[in-house]
Amino acid sequence: MLELAKQLITERNLDVVDVLELPGRPERLVRLPQSIIDGPMGARLQSMGLRDGMAWSHQSTALEILERGRNLVVATGTASGKSLIFQLRALDVVLRDPTAKVLVFYPLKALASDQYDRWRRAAQDAGLNEGSVARIDGDIPVGERQALMERASIVVMTPDVCQAWLMRGVGTGPIRRFLDDLALLVMDEAHVYESVFGSNFAMLARRMIAAKARASQSGRQLQVIAATATIAYPETHLEELTGLRFEVVDEDQNGAPAYERHVYHINGPDHGGPAEAALSDLLTGVLAIPNERRGRFIAFHDSRQGIERVVREIDEAGVLPYRSGYEAQDRATIEKALRTGDLDGVISTSALELGIDVADMTIGVNLGVPQSRKAFRQRIGRVGRSAPGVFFLMADRYAFRRFGETFEDYYRASVEPSYLYLGNRFVQYAHARCLVEEMEVLGGERMRLPAGTRWPDGFDGVLRYAVPGGGRPREFDFIAALGADNPHFNYPLRQIGEESFEIKDRPDGRIGSIAMQQAIREAYPGATYLHFGKGYKVREWQTRGHDRSIRVYAADRGGAPTKPILRKTINLSLTGDGIVDGHVMRAGNGLVAEVHLQVTESVEGYTVGGNRFLYKDLRTQDPNMSRKQRDFRTTGIIVRIDEDWFTGGGSEPSLNRLAVADGLKSLISRERSIAPQDVDATHTNIAVFSERGPQRITNAVIVYDAVYGGLRLTEDLFEDFRSYVTKLCRAASMAGDDALVAPPLADRLAAWAEDLKDAGAEPDPVVAVPDGWVQIYRPGSMVTITMHGAQIEREIGAPQMIPFGEQSILVYPYVNGQVPGMVPHAQIQTAGQDWEWALWNPTTGEITDVDSEVEQEDVA
Repeated sequence: MLELAKQLITERNLDVVDVLELPGRPERLVRLPQSIIDGPMGARLQSMGLRDGMAWSHQSTALEILERGRNLVVATGTASGKSLIFQLRALDVVLRDPTAKVLVFYPLKALASDQYDRWRRAAQDAGLNEGSVARIDGDIPVGERQALMERASIVVMTPDVCQAWLMRGVGTGPIRRFLDDLALLVMDEAHVYESVFGSNFAMLARRMIAAKARASQSGRQLQVIAATATIAYPETHLEELTGLRFEVVDEDQNGAPAYERHVYHINGPDHGGPAEAALSDLLTGVLAIPNERRGRFIAFHDSRQGIERVVREIDEAGVLPYRSGYEAQDRATIEKALRTGDLDGVISTSALELGIDVADMTIGVNLGVPQSRKAFRQRIGRVGRSAPGVFFLMADRYAFRRFGETFEDYYRASVEPSYLYLGNRFVQYAHARCLVEEMEVLGGERMRLPAGTRWPDGFDGVLRYAVPGGGRPREFDFIAALGADNPHFNYPLRQIGEESFEIKDRPDGRIGSIAMQQAIREAYPGATYLHFGKGYKVREWQTRGHDRSIRVYAADRGGAPTKPILRKTINLSLTGDGIVDGHVMRAGNGLVAEVHLQVTESVEGYTVGGNRFLYKDLRTQDPNMSRKQRDFRTTGIIVRIDEDWFTGGGSEPSLNRLAVADGLKSLISRERSIAPQDVDATHTNIAVFSERGPQRITNAVIVYDAVYGGLRLTEDLFEDFRSYVTKLCRAASMAGDDALVAPPLADRLAAWAEDLKDAGAEPDPVVAVPDGWVQIYRPGSMVTITMHGAQIEREIGAPQMIPFGEQSILVYPYVNGQVPGMVPHAQIQTAGQDWEWALWNPTTGEITDVDSEVEQEDVA
């Protein structure tokens, strides 16, 4: 493999920046616990690859802990035989007690499908019948799931189906019996349960544990096994994830052998067209090497549409893309081809980062630096599993130095902690809605937290809002509307308050699915959308009734590439309620604060080549070519500096703000292992609320959570702001002008940060509304209105008071296409910055500024 790597480097003229040599190591064997050797699995150990009662040292240690009935997390490297530990434990449990059930969670369908076959083979080797293992995920028809679950002793499932199907039917007899009989819960790839997905899963795990306790008739205890190759503080993370206590077997106890691998840092572009061209060229070189010399390859690119473009450029039948959003048949085609050897290689997003075991995959490529060390180690772990391997990381020369580290520093450093924010009130509310229904059908008290696990702080208060008639605050209205009357199905685990769409090439022809956050970047009206290597043009969005879909049609000659024209606006308040937990530090000429934010992301049009096409022009010819927007509330960090080098619309201050925003975003993403779609930054279109409405400022940058409600992923940037500035300075000294923030700017930022001191919020702005006047949105304001469950922006006209029963309500006219409409004042949601408060006198019709001197009516 080393000779092959050198051949590729020479033939493709690759510029090698650095090389890591990861040496192999011999195995360490230890005898298995005697209870296993003497038990029902004793005679079958050889069929599982265990000879003479011996196993790798960490496997034997783990099984001994499990024999004592403890919960366990196994945190050892890739290809270390973690699966054998929980498979052997599961088979031992069901052979000793045929009524016992085992539930195995895999976080991705691709992984569940791959591992399901391994579970079936292991069960057959243990003498169990063919139906003893079942797979239940989104690809299994609902009508078949219950029979599979009742017949099987071991059920392989995705957490998504547990949320949408199993827990929704928790009151039915078969599911109650399954939970009562549940003896072992296995969670593979536990490090994936972080951020949005992990925070949702943590609530689901607690609800399932509570439901088992409530459904239990037999008194059978539940044991939990978790496995991960890349996690920091595994015991703490698993306790936060489940509310239970765990013992740990870690890398220091790992007795598995390892094969030698070489990891190359190749100098080159890491984003955009030039990067994808470089990746295509390298993979073309790989394909030119005879198959018997190279084995197969896997390449990673963190762009859904990017992998489609690279596959289309390579244009080889033996190379396919893989990403989320594919239909079951498409995924099954790729997964089968991987297992049977019909593919030369695959180009994937993170969807194939976990646990896929293809023995002859010997070459790996990564475009750019992965968002986390965890992801990097997982991706390297896909190659060299049964023989030596090579891995190429394509990124510019200063990709590591601009973060103040070397390539070896990056690899050798400890992996990042897996972050959860269980205090997110929207996450809590969604799961409280589900818990209320579950306790109702199980006969529990809806207003009281169930026993069996530790619940996050604040959940008991939110639970009261989720009970019908519980006095829900208005801030929960949107998340409540999303859940409607089917919260288990309408609250998916991988997003918070996010709309999703089906992608259809005909009314009944679904080809995939996409979340709103991705849709405005990939599937906007007029876009060329790539799917499974084919090009489609986006015709329209449907948001009426139960049809939430994006309609596409096959593009001529694959379709010309398009790019969205995106605009972000952010509004915030620096007064009491706008500040999170009192987090404000001030200098004499600026501040750093953690704040609540109102974010609007909109796609205004798109480009083809050098030509711009704006929806405001296109819509006159085709009403379907309309602007789409995503509005959400979240949290983030504002850095506001009122100095010449940072303030104003000039070129130099604007570029300085851009560098600081991108630098802080990149640094906290790397430090906290935050997924790229979960954090964002901006240095323009920022407004602070005043008594008049949003007032734009040009002396600030914001780094924020790009998820609904915010997980406070960026909180650490406030808590340790000076440390982040120090890291930017260190990176500047190592990478010079190629650093995230160039040396002169880093020095200015550090000098300013020295004067920061804890402070308080600004006083609340107060609008004095005289008698006889009403505070209104000024006519001509652009506001958000909810129609058919979708949020749209409309311009409102002059206010009116209309009779409603014995009272009158304030409404505004607007136009929806050619159809006029009215919206009540209370139903308007502000978004963007093109709106303003005003005062209106309903008697005279006069409208004036909120701070004007007005004559009050005589109401004596």
